[in-house]
Amino acid sequence: MAAEEAHGFRPKLLFVRDTPDRPRGAVTRTNLVDGQQDRVELREDHFGSLYGQESQALLEQAEHIIVTVPDIPVLRLELMHRIAGLRSLAGKVVTFVRAGQGGQPIIADWVRRTPSLRSTSIVLVEDSFYGTRIDGQHIAYKRKLSVNVSVYSQSPQIAAERLRMLFPLGAQIGKASWPDVVVRPGIGLLFDPLGYIIHIGVAFYSKNLVKTRAGLKYLHYTDGIDRELAPLLAALDEERVELARAYGVETETFPRIIERQYGLPYRSDFYEMMQSCRDIYRSTSCASLGELRQSRLVREDLPGLRTIRWLADAAGVDLPVTEQYEADVTRTALELGVAPADLDGYLPQLSTMAADVTFLRSLLVDPHGLQEDGGRQRAASVLLRLPWSCMPGPVAHEELTQKRVEVLNAG
Repeated sequence: MAAEEAHGFRPKLLFVRDTPDRPRGAVTRTNLVDGQQDRVELREDHFGSLYGQESQALLEQAEHIIVTVPDIPVLRLELMHRIAGLRSLAGKVVTFVRAGQGGQPIIADWVRRTPSLRSTSIVLVEDSFYGTRIDGQHIAYKRKLSVNVSVYSQSPQIAAERLRMLFPLGAQIGKASWPDVVVRPGIGLLFDPLGYIIHIGVAFYSKNLVKTRAGLKYLHYTDGIDRELAPLLAALDEERVELARAYGVETETFPRIIERQYGLPYRSDFYEMMQSCRDIYRSTSCASLGELRQSRLVREDLPGLRTIRWLADAAGVDLPVTEQYEADVTRTALELGVAPADLDGYLPQLSTMAADVTFLRSLLVDPHGLQEDGGRQRAASVLLRLPWSCMPGPVAHEELTQKRVEVLNAG
């Protein structure tokens, strides 16, 4: 709503799968980072369906399209197809939230293969702009200080500024926007997220599975991590950083990411760092194995793990902890009754791409430079810059912020 008030945009939330329990009317919001509260009014005209009668006209007219559906392959591919089918894409900024890792190579290849996207700016965000939980008419959120983004565009600097316009109040933290939008090359953004570690690793931990089987919920990021589990998560995190180096990229460990995003003091001990997040990470676990099987961590983060392993194989990098972890996770998922198709992630699409580090670096940095035009390779001068949430259980209460496509039209 801030964009509506500050810049005159008319926001419209188009649900891919509508939900009857979304908030309406007066809604209170609390920023868990600083405790500040405010109120907003959610009107019925703020909402719609992606496949409703008005959606085509809205998408055609939109200046910004923000896709906040989790990186679940079947949904992500469905939305990419919907966007590519628009008659006019020129000049639009299309932002994919939580676009790093699992599906990012697929998005880059989509840009490469789709001529109609050449005059469109595709923004990829490492995670969400806000970590949000909805409880009735109250929204608890964490306004991040900083988010990493990448941009696939012929005019990346302009696209980045247009994104920043949607997040006013940057003066309050001495930045151009709040959250501060930090531009990263696409190859760097690919290794920033780690849901495949911090989500699956916690939920599939044997002690936590005992709780889930018993219907006992726990705070995922804090109570779900003990002294025994923390070293494994830290080792997986270090191997993620190591894999990034094989692709010529420097990335941060998760404790450093938390420090950057929320301003919490850095602690080298992974367990202690996670326990220091108790006031900002309030997400709870799944309440049953049934919920766990259908959760985002299975349908979104398992694809991320598959992509990471594919990238390691392509680079010839040995990640012993991650390899054993993948085997353990796969076995646990099958024991829980997870459909084998959900374990594949984006492997069918990745299998059509060259498993070559040089090609993948070029693709992830500048897919426009690899586009074909009349059988000839286009020469590219643009490097790229900018953007592309996170909970274990099904997120019916998060539909407002995550299972939607948000369309912002100029007023």
